[in-house]
Amino acid sequence: MKPRYLLLSIFLVLACSNRNTPRAVCEDFIYNYYQRADQVAALQLSHGLAAEKLQDEIERVSEVRVPGQQFDEMPKIEYEATGQEEGPTHVLFNYKLTIEIRGTTTHTRKVVIQTEQIDGRWKVVNFDEY
Repeated sequence: MKPRYLLLSIFLVLACSNRNTPRAVCEDFIYNYYQRADQVAALQLSHGLAAEKLQDEIERVSEVRVPGQQFDEMPKIEYEATGQEEGPTHVLFNYKLTIEIRGTTTHTRKVVIQTEQIDGRWKVVNFDEY
């Protein structure tokens, strides 16, 4: 098999992988909300209180930012899972975010993200940081 067909096969398998799991939805949320600062994309993964928080935030920043607008210079954000708690109807994830601004200033935040299965899809239903 030629290398380009092998790569195409790998990309196809990855593209078709199941993203409807609590962890995948949680990590997609972190990617969109924290790493890309894209509240609209994060909203698509949210429900309930999390969706309300995001809609409020989108309203607050709408005067200075066009929905979906990307920034030229974003801080480098890395995340590390630090814990998980499973209940009968939800999965709660704990993460440690490391935020590096312009290579000089580093901040850490702890993030808690709660997911639930709603109508057959896993959604982020609440998130908080401290």
